[in-house]
Amino acid sequence: MSTITTENKDWRPQQIFLLRLAFLFFIVLSIPYDLNLFRSLSGGFFAFENWFQLATYRTSFIPESLYVGINLEGYYNWLIAFFVALLGTFIWQKSKYRRNDDYDQIYYWLRVLIRYRLALAAIFFGVVKFLPIQIPDVTISDLHTEYGDYLLWKLYYLTNGISTAGYVPVIGVLEIAGGLLLLSKRTTVIGAGILLAVFLNVVLVNFVYDIGEQVYSSFLFLLSFVLILYDLPRLYSLLVRETTSYPDTFVPLYSDKIRKIRPFLQVLFLLVISIFSVQAYSSWKDTDYPFPYEKGIEASSGIYDVRDFVLNGDTLAYSLTDSVRWQNIVFEEWNTLSVRENTKVKIDSLKPRIVFQSNKDRNYEQLGNGGRHFYRYTYTEGEEDRPATLKLFNKTDTSRFYDFTYEQRSKNEVLLRGTDWKGDSLRITLDRLPKRYLLKEGRRKPIKIY
Repeated sequence: MSTITTENKDWRPQQIFLLRLAFLFFIVLSIPYDLNLFRSLSGGFFAFENWFQLATYRTSFIPESLYVGINLEGYYNWLIAFFVALLGTFIWQKSKYRRNDDYDQIYYWLRVLIRYRLALAAIFFGVVKFLPIQIPDVTISDLHTEYGDYLLWKLYYLTNGISTAGYVPVIGVLEIAGGLLLLSKRTTVIGAGILLAVFLNVVLVNFVYDIGEQVYSSFLFLLSFVLILYDLPRLYSLLVRETTSYPDTFVPLYSDKIRKIRPFLQVLFLLVISIFSVQAYSSWKDTDYPFPYEKGIEASSGIYDVRDFVLNGDTLAYSLTDSVRWQNIVFEEWNTLSVRENTKVKIDSLKPRIVFQSNKDRNYEQLGNGGRHFYRYTYTEGEEDRPATLKLFNKTDTSRFYDFTYEQRSKNEVLLRGTDWKGDSLRITLDRLPKRYLLKEGRRKPIKIY
């Protein structure tokens, strides 16, 4: 029968050195210093986006890029943390208090730090995947954008957003389950194993699709690996060598103060997770996050063909190569309008971050889209003596705007009259197309794949 003990192993000098180095390394990388984090916090204490940013913070002495692509400068922060930890380790080695160190206890508290840091991030990521917030459904504008006009990361998001196989929600469930398993010392190895597999996938996706979070996803993978490393010898003996594997008999020692406050801290941790989950669900359900929450013109959503386009009294014939004439327009269910025309689109290449944004600043729909011009619009209903008005404001190129009167001639015909940002007069006739989407309609009969 195994004997419960507070000592787990005999520590060799090299292992002591590595333990101290790792302990200080992860302490440094737990300092909540990130200028991008501080700048993104707004919208009040109860904004779920702020809670998400705090739970998934990264230590950035050198700020990481806010744009998509292969961003590796964040690894310099690891290098800084390593040299700081190395210096601290040498000082620790020379310290007169080093002989009183309980290395099993130090290793235990290192794992506690990593467990809760990783659990919080994994669960929060899992929640925003499950709802879905991080990877939402496609929009009408997405369905009318050429495949080659997307950045790589947006293709990945859209492909998973339209998937009916439940890939993203399943990943979310695995992240939540893995994070919850980390909260118990007995199930840590199971949770770490789940998250190790999940975050390996996330790291590869970030590098392949240029999402821009290569460093942070690598950090979560590293935390998972360090946690499973503790049980790796036992797992190797049991599963590979198929020999006797002895259980972990180490029991940590707590001071009286820690023993008293430990249950309260655990309850507080679960309470934070619960509050965030409710906040995230409410924001997704009530404000349509990450899309704008202001409703568009009633019963106007859909794809419209530009039948007539009159510029300064001159009618421009339909053309795929004309750099002035619009080809088609999409009205979303919210106050966004997108235009397809043969002019260069200023692509918004910011990362798809979950940060607080007011209605007019929510930018997910145009991120990574190089095929359409996106406009936020304000609509004022007409009265007896004046027509309805529609004002368009380009969401990526603020120099472009339009001021129209809006006339609903029939259910499927709209007339716009007004001026653009250069003062040119425009008269545009739109015809709603009876477009049906198989993604929405579904199949006549379900397909059985197994």
